[in-house]
Amino acid sequence: MIALHLALVASAIAGPRRVLVLPLDGNADPTTRGMLNASLQKNAKAGAQGATVTVGDATFEETAAAVGCTPSDAACAQQVRTTLGVDELVYGTATTDPNGATTVVLRRASVAADPPTEMTASVARGDGPDKADAALGPAFGNPTVTGEPPPPPPPPPDRPVGPPVDHTRRNIGIACVTGGGVVFLIGVALWANASSKQDQIDSAPTQTAQQLVALRDLEDKAQSYAIAGDLLVVAGLALGGYGVWVLYKDHKEQPKAVVVPTATPTGAGVSIGGVW
Repeated sequence: MIALHLALVASAIAGPRRVLVLPLDGNADPTTRGMLNASLQKNAKAGAQGATVTVGDATFEETAAAVGCTPSDAACAQQVRTTLGVDELVYGTATTDPNGATTVVLRRASVAADPPTEMTASVARGDGPDKADAALGPAFGNPTVTGEPPPPPPPPPDRPVGPPVDHTRRNIGIACVTGGGVVFLIGVALWANASSKQDQIDSAPTQTAQQLVALRDLEDKAQSYAIAGDLLVVAGLALGGYGVWVLYKDHKEQPKAVVVPTATPTGAGVSIGGVW
């Protein structure tokens, strides 16, 4: 039955370079061996580089018995490979120790590898398929299959940095506008007070000397309020106007927005800098 199966495998393999992957021998439990066999086949196909990869059903020891050679003999692997008519034979053993760790001895026999090359890997109890891929991947030169982390992304591009911006002039302008507004409002309030005094003057009695003295004092106060109001309104307008001029000059002299093309981890982009 095994001989018939070997004949079928030999006749089915075709291609410029033919690779046959045999299930692992050894005392590992069926679940562990199934996981390791799946990883072995996955890595063999990933590293095939255009070769035709075929998966066999019989282990190397079973195949060697059918061919009629001793598995431990170095020449047996080449005899099995030649009999099956393949360019490369991948086989090995999976042995579990009392602590639950499984050691895989992987061998590859080919025309260029006589005697077969050998690599040893191990997986711990409870390791999953990703660990098996990482352990067996190097035998086939598969850095992506081994689960190695991808290279870190490039650092983000530096944003354009200009000279420090001096806000002293802007702060002076804001202070002048604010102070000028306050002074202007005080002047307007004094005008209103002077107008109120003028109403009192217009309605004040003038029959007696005492009333005339009071009227004169009232006129003096109204005049003082009016003069002070005039001065404060003019000062407020002047101070506020100066502040507006300072703010305008500061705005005109500030650097404008700068658009700089940059490279990002996902493609091209732009970086915008400036002062608003």
